This record gives sequence, structure tokens and C-alpha cells, in this order.
Amino acid sequence: MLDVELLQRLPYSDQLLDLARRCEKWLPGSLTGRAVLVGTAVGVAVYLVTKKRYKLPPGPRGWPLLGNMLDFQNTTMYEKMNQWKTKYGPVIMFHMGPERMVSLNSIDVVMEALVKRQADFAGRPQSYSSLLLSDGGRNIVLGNYSPTWKLHRKLATKALRHFMTGSRLEVGLERSLSKGIELMKQQTGPFNPHNIISLVVFNIINNMCFNETCDLEDTYFKDMISGLDAFLHEFGSGVLEDVIPPLRLFPTQQLKRLMKLADQFFGYIRRDIEKHRRTFSKDNIRDFCDAMLLAQEEAQEEEDPEVMSQITDSHVTMTMGDIMEAGVDTSRYTLLWTLLYLAMHPDIQKKVHEEVDQTLGQRRFPRVSDRSDLPYTDAVLHESMRISTVPPLGLPHTTLCDTKVGNYDIPKGTMVIINHYALHHDPEQWREPEVFSPERFLDQTGKMAAKPESWLPFSAGRRVCLGESVAKPELHLLLAGIMRHFKVSLPPGTKLNFAPYGGSFANVPRGFDIVAESRS
Repeated sequence: MLDVELLQRLPYSDQLLDLARRCEKWLPGSLTGRAVLVGTAVGVAVYLVTKKRYKLPPGPRGWPLLGNMLDFQNTTMYEKMNQWKTKYGPVIMFHMGPERMVSLNSIDVVMEALVKRQADFAGRPQSYSSLLLSDGGRNIVLGNYSPTWKLHRKLATKALRHFMTGSRLEVGLERSLSKGIELMKQQTGPFNPHNIISLVVFNIINNMCFNETCDLEDTYFKDMISGLDAFLHEFGSGVLEDVIPPLRLFPTQQLKRLMKLADQFFGYIRRDIEKHRRTFSKDNIRDFCDAMLLAQEEAQEEEDPEVMSQITDSHVTMTMGDIMEAGVDTSRYTLLWTLLYLAMHPDIQKKVHEEVDQTLGQRRFPRVSDRSDLPYTDAVLHESMRISTVPPLGLPHTTLCDTKVGNYDIPKGTMVIINHYALHHDPEQWREPEVFSPERFLDQTGKMAAKPESWLPFSAGRRVCLGESVAKPELHLLLAGIMRHFKVSLPPGTKLNFAPYGGSFANVPRGFDIVAESRS
């Protein structure tokens, strides 16, 4: 028999009673069997009518189990999302396998999420692959928002500020750039600048982290750079194990290759950390690694179990890996894109040469104090980062609670993607967005204008890029230094391929040759 009194206490009681009586009327069998089936039907009905209702963003229909995975077969995620924007608006919901995802594709909704509601969107998705690659989320880039994450972010910020004081940045830049310039002068014809530019940037970051520099033929350098290149290529289209859980029992060859690359990368990081432990002195903090070891030693001296659990050897290794990988990859690819655009636009390159020569006079290398007198060079970099954003989707966020954006509900635990490509190519924000024009970043006096709101290569909010304070002056001075010494051009008959390379994860320039003519 139905428990009418119980049902009458629930919301939508009339509808529930009607459903229950229909089930009781039509279901045959024993009294017990009928009671079980009626109870099940009522339970499902109660769940459906009492569960929280969300006003979810619009988006394309997906396939069962696969979601919208097939929509990205012949294009990148960021390009497809930009196409969807015209149909569904700036806030779009789609699915990758069972994973619900939301993409934000215009500056107003991005700023609402990352700035106005930054605490709500501060999480990172804890996917199967990210947990494997970060030793259970023990790093800054992939780690979820937590007291441990805040501690490591604070330590890393403090160490980076230490590196930016005094002449450390200038000395490191000049040492690395001198080696790169000599290598470029040795090239007698067209050459691919990938390895030389990678060496210049790698030496700056390696010097900052471990107080060491490399030569082009060093095994350590070649292994690290080839490994980072391969990792971007493998990781670029996502990992199937993240969206098809049964594959975790029988990992794909792609995941096996990724783990092998990660083991090699972190093996070198651990080796360098151990070398530092043997020569560590709290009275002589030489680099970023020493700063992390000092924080670990202070926690041990204070015998604070909570802090000690947040700065284990694994945490130190993961944080050092963050600084190395993020510092090397984004900067070297940005610099390569910029050299390519300057080679394509000799009129723009001529303006850079004039500005650099006037500012530096007889000096061969720029200083940090020269930056304000190099606005056009800075504008060239800003335009390069806009038109060819190296991380077109940044890194995904996760909502830490039920929240809203653009008048839509975003449930807790939703993966949220910031489409930097869409922000940087929005015709409502940029005039002729596909044209390379540094002047768009300058005011009427030729100085850098206020940063356009829709220029966001370093993201914003609590997950803003940790290395922005280093990357911007580093790239600015590196470009000025290279232009001081060289005029770059494309070999006759060059046919460039701008098709996306690096999957949806990174926008990496395809291999290209340049001719570097010495100006000295």
C-alpha cells in the first residue's frame, strides 16, 4: 500500500501521488515486488522534482559517452569555440566524454569570472593525467586551490622578486644573450632559430633556478628541450584516459610516452636539487632552488608538522619543475613568433632598429632602465602575444562552488576554459585583428598606451601567471638585444605554414628558417 501521508509532505505531492498510483495499478507480481518497484519509481520522481535547477549555458548537442569530442577532429578547440560563439554567445557549455565544460569567449564574461568572482573560479581540474604528472597535484600550475598551493605560490613569488632585485636579471640576460648572438653570427646562411633561441631562454631560467648555464651541445640542454618539445606535441590534443576512464586499465601509448618524458624531466630536476642540498648555505642564497630549500629547512626547524607536510621533497621538485617548464616554453615560443613577424615585416623591423640604436647609443646590450625608452619594441612584443598567443586556452579552471557568469549558472566542479584566442581576435575589441600592427598598443605620443582590457596572455585573478613579472622584461630586453645586433629576413621563396601546431594546448610556430645579417 502507498504511504500517502509521506508523499503528501513532499513537494509536487499531487504529481507524485498520481505517478505512484499509476505504477501500483499497472505493475503485476507479488505485493513485495510491487512495493519495491513503486518505491523505486517514487524515489526517482522525488529526485527529479526536488533536485536543484540550474540555468545552464547554451551549447552544441553531443553524442552519448563521447560528448562533443568528434567536433574537434579537424580543428582546434579554441577555433571551434570561436565559431560556436556566433551561435551560442560568449558563454558555451559542451562535453568531453562525461566531463561538463564551459568556455568563456569574450572579455566581459572572462573578467566577471576571473576578477569579480575570482574565488569561485580559482580551482584546477584534478584530471587523471594532471594528477599523474604532478605527483598528486603537488605543484603550482596544476595543483588545486588550497593552503598548500597558497604557500608554494607565496614562496615562488618571493624567490622571483629576489631574482628581480639589483642587477641579477641584467647579468643573466647579457650572459645568455651573448652566447646566443655569437651562435647566430656563426650561421652563414638560412637557419632555423629554434635551438639558439631555446638556448638563450633556457639559460636565463636555468641560471635563475639552479645558477647554471649550458652550451648548445650539452646533453642536459638537448634532453630538456627535445623533451619539452615532445611533451607539447603529445599533450596538445588531450589525453584519452581523462575522458574514457576504462582506458586507465590499459594505458595508451600516448600516455606511456608522456610519463616517460615527465620521468626524464623530473629526473634532471631532482638531480639538480640534490646537488644544491650538498652545497646549501642559508647565508648564501644563490638561486630559486636555494630559496625553496631554505623554506623547507625553516619549516623543519620550527617543527611545524602542518607546514612540513606542505613542503616535502616532492613539493619542492614539482615547484621547481613549474618554474623551469613555464618559464622556458612560453618565452621561447613568443620570441620565435616575434622574430618571424619581424622578418615578414621589414618596415616594422626598421622602426625597432631605429628605436634600439637611439636608446642604446654605443652600448651592445640593453638594461632594465632602458625599457621605458623602448616603447615600440614593447608594442611589437604585445602584438606578437596577441596575434599568436602561445597558450591559446591558458590552463583550465574549476569552479569551487555553485556560481554564475554571464547570467548563467555554473555548478560546482565545472571545468572552465578561458579562450584567450577569442579575446585576442575579437573584431569588437580589435580593428583588423588578423593584421600585425604594433601601433595599436601606442598612444598619440608614441608611448605605450594603457593596456587594452582584451589583451590577456597572462590571464588574471588568483591564477594569474606567476612569471609575468619576469617574462615581460625578459622578452623586452631579449628582443631589443637581438635587434641591436641583427637584421632578420626570410630566405627567398619561403612559404610559411601558419596552420596551428601543438594541438589545442599550445600555439607553437612551425619550423622556419631566417637569415640573420649582422648589424655590427
